[in-house]
Amino acid sequence: MRAQPGWEDRLGEVIGGRFVRGDFSRLRLQVSHPMDNGLVGGIPEFFLNQAELRAADGQVLAALELYPAVAENPSLSLEVKGEQDTRLWLRDNNGNEFEAAL
Repeated sequence: MRAQPGWEDRLGEVIGGRFVRGDFSRLRLQVSHPMDNGLVGGIPEFFLNQAELRAADGQVLAALELYPAVAENPSLSLEVKGEQDTRLWLRDNNGNEFEAAL
C-alpha cells in the first residue's frame, strides 16, 4: 500500500530549489514517485531507475542509476558549477519519463 493517497496525481512532480554557493549552485529536489520494490504482495516493482541532470544545450552533466531501495518520493542533492540553466530528466522502470527545469 502506498503511504500517500492521491500519489497518481503527483507522479513525476519535481519540487525543490537552487542555492548559489560561490562558484557553485546546489540543487535540492524531491521527486514524487512511490518507488515500490515489489516485495509487498500484489504491488509490482515501480521505481525511478534513471536520472540525468542536463545543461540547457542537452549536455549530460550527471547521470544517476536509481534502485527501489531509495525512499518513496526520493530527495536528490546535486551541485553544478556556476548558475547555468539545467533540466532534470527521469525515467521509471515502466518507461514513464519526467522532466523539470531547474
